[in-house]
Amino acid sequence: MPVVRKRVLAMFPGRTIGLTALLAVASLAPVRGDETAKDPTPGGDGPVGFLKDVAPILVQNCIACHNPKKSEGRYNMITFALLAKGGQQGEGITLEPGDPDASRFVELIRPDGSPRMPFKQDPLPPEEVATIERWVKEGAKYDGASPTEDWTAVLRKSTPVVIPESYPVAVPITALAFRPDNAEVAASGYHEINFWRVADGTLDRRLRGLAERVYEVAYSPDGRWMATASGDPGQLGAVKLWLAEPGGGKPVRDLLESGDCLFAVAFSPDGKQVAAAGADRTIRIWEVETGKGMTTIEDHADWIFDLAFSPDGKRIASASRDKTSKVFDVAKKESVATFPGHAQAVYTVAFSPDGKTVATGGEDNQVRVWDPDDDGKQVRTIGRFGGAVFKLQYTPDGKELVACSADKTVRVFDANGGPSRTLQGHADWIYTFAISSDGKTVASGSWDGEVRLWNLADGKPLRTILAAPGLKPASDAQASAE
Repeated sequence: MPVVRKRVLAMFPGRTIGLTALLAVASLAPVRGDETAKDPTPGGDGPVGFLKDVAPILVQNCIACHNPKKSEGRYNMITFALLAKGGQQGEGITLEPGDPDASRFVELIRPDGSPRMPFKQDPLPPEEVATIERWVKEGAKYDGASPTEDWTAVLRKSTPVVIPESYPVAVPITALAFRPDNAEVAASGYHEINFWRVADGTLDRRLRGLAERVYEVAYSPDGRWMATASGDPGQLGAVKLWLAEPGGGKPVRDLLESGDCLFAVAFSPDGKQVAAAGADRTIRIWEVETGKGMTTIEDHADWIFDLAFSPDGKRIASASRDKTSKVFDVAKKESVATFPGHAQAVYTVAFSPDGKTVATGGEDNQVRVWDPDDDGKQVRTIGRFGGAVFKLQYTPDGKELVACSADKTVRVFDANGGPSRTLQGHADWIYTFAISSDGKTVASGSWDGEVRLWNLADGKPLRTILAAPGLKPASDAQASAE
């Protein structure tokens, strides 16, 4: 596997993703700081710096397996002191400043290392090995404030991200939300949210200041607030609260930063609380007006992908990679029911409009409906999708249930699970969708960067948006060339 694909795979830990998505993200390489100074060679001028030159290599190739939560070989390199100390495979000090050939750290990243690192991945490119060798030869110095600080956090905060004005390629659409007045749809971008006009499909504005990938965007019921969940895989997760007035997007507060991605964010039905969860397996709920933490629930054994409040706001349901969905009493912080029926990762969850049942979808290609007040007993299954079910949601009037899938379709069912219609047209996995507040329009987003608008009543397509600022569709580009 080419090195670029290996690195992109590492950016999607635990996910199964298509080749189109891999190539899209790989092509949109981040531009950080002075790129001309980031790849020193053994014959280059100036000393090699840890934070400038070595740390980016370690972030891309090593930190995902050698961090506080996943320390393979009992080796956690999150601080420079721990990196130098080594772990089980390090057999003591791993760095011998001034002598690369005597450094166990260097030995393991060379092509003939045993075990060669990154383990079971492509070897580091020769120029990256040479950079680390030269850094060790020059003394293996740490150029941060303290060897005990989290150097990944220092690197992240000190390295500016340059977002291209025009995207060179499309990126997967991982989050969509209609503004409550239904005039525009917010779509995830690269370190940003892009707002597209529903009427003509044109770009209205871009909201920056987010992590690499935005996994969910949610508006409060009154339209005053917007919340986002985003992350840099294996490095950062962030939940932010914004004022969502038309034409705006003013940041109000950072509710949470964590060491890995945050995937889910949801407002309570009254808009007074907002909940979030992600790779740290914890559900947190805050008071919207003050940002005060209200509830913390830790009951899952793996990542939490989705959250949903019950219609009365007294319960919250979750979907997790630990192959379960759970319902919790918000006030008591207690589990009400656990549903293990998918037996595979659960990606999405929603309460029925009456709050009596919960619908979930996941890696088993099924939507399952179950009763949290009857020991999680399954009530019915809906459909047999041709791929994983990534998101489901009831329509505002509660009469229909909508779901999207890796089989490239959006399917609409009546509230009892009877098939109604299928929205077809996407050429790649559909990871997310949104329903307008008036229930008239569905927006769906796929791995190839397309956002499609549909008339929900009859399933007819309304408009296709290539949700990548400045990027022309392939047909347009070809016509221009001719």
